[in-house]
Amino acid sequence: MDRRTYLTALGATVAGAATTGIAAAKDHPTYRPGGPWPGQLQAINLNGLLTNEQLAERLQQIDRRSDRLDLRQIGQSAGRNAPIWEATVGSGDTNVHLITQIHGDEPVGTEVAVDLLRELALSDSRQVRSILDELTLTVVPRVNPDGAMFHYDIDDDGRSEWVGRRTNTQRWNADDSRHEPWYHYTHPAGTTPGYDMNRDFNVRPPSEFDPRTDTEPEWWSQVDGDWYLDMPYEGYTLLASGLRLAPEVRAVTRSYLDAAPDIAITHHHQGAYLVPDSGNGNGPADQTIMSVMGQYGPAYIEESPFYDPDVPVEQVVNPFVDAATSTRSLRLNALVANALAERGNSVFDTITRYSYLPLWGSYLDALTPHTDAAGMLYEVSYQTDDRGQMSLGRMVEATRVGFVESLEALATETLDQVSASDYFDIPTHGEPLDNPHLSMRRR
Repeated sequence: MDRRTYLTALGATVAGAATTGIAAAKDHPTYRPGGPWPGQLQAINLNGLLTNEQLAERLQQIDRRSDRLDLRQIGQSAGRNAPIWEATVGSGDTNVHLITQIHGDEPVGTEVAVDLLRELALSDSRQVRSILDELTLTVVPRVNPDGAMFHYDIDDDGRSEWVGRRTNTQRWNADDSRHEPWYHYTHPAGTTPGYDMNRDFNVRPPSEFDPRTDTEPEWWSQVDGDWYLDMPYEGYTLLASGLRLAPEVRAVTRSYLDAAPDIAITHHHQGAYLVPDSGNGNGPADQTIMSVMGQYGPAYIEESPFYDPDVPVEQVVNPFVDAATSTRSLRLNALVANALAERGNSVFDTITRYSYLPLWGSYLDALTPHTDAAGMLYEVSYQTDDRGQMSLGRMVEATRVGFVESLEALATETLDQVSASDYFDIPTHGEPLDNPHLSMRRR
């Protein structure tokens, strides 16, 4: 796999395009997804979600009511100077680090994380006591306050709407790094640019890497006008490494290293996708409510959809993740998929798998090698600027079950009852769907 092929595969995986060479469902005018799209752009409404101020108030309220919670500010955002909060609860030997809303248009994890923290801080249920006794949970409930509160005139009516966006709000300056990295861009046009922060992490420890001084000219390559840092590290070349330029990323890195977790979990949203081979010809195919992704290393490389014996291992899996850690990761992801499928509701029996490919600027691939942590990623369907609050209840419930089942399994040591091979039996998600009201605006 040459560099361009790798970047193409990487882009497809990141965008969730696990299938290629087939017509997308968006091209079928008769397909009507499970519930209509918003009839107009004005239907996007985020007023039921927490603002940055409300998030702070909610966390501080929980902290005042409970001596179990340790709440602290670990940094502030680049654009709004909004606080980035970290909450820790529990006293167990197994450390779990959970981050949500690193992309500002992916808010459901934040809503569920706050509710989870409230329950763990205030409830005396047997389940809560078990989790608190066995686990120490550190949560960064909103990594991207700038993107979370992004306003934009999405419908050209002369007024800005609260829609959220993927990036933070931060300009690149020539003295920040040798080149402007590929993941710094302006969207929508005419707004302040920012970083896709899940491309900005770096595997080297903070004490060993300064983007202003610690990159060599030969580490950089330019493809289609974009600059990529291909960083050598421990005998490997880590393509498209991040530079740790965003203060939010630096704050999360410090939080992670302080927590020294055994398990790392990150929550995201994806686009709208179909479940492969669903529908049985009697109706429209099902939409997936959530995809899971387990991080793994060379022990499972032949299971990768991108496996090629002639391709460097670091372009297919994470070479710093050992066999035992890989197995824990795969079991945890399979357990969540199984738990949702067993709920007896066809909506939740639509879990799919997000194809794993190492992303060397991501939270999981850059940080988990420092503590040998098993990595887990949730991808619930739809961004806020796709559907606003439509399907919000389903997304919240899928996320809640995922979080609770993960923590309970870790607390009760039931992961051993799950086979790692179950993970690879989960179907990869299928064809994408586009919101017809937004597709033209995004080209």
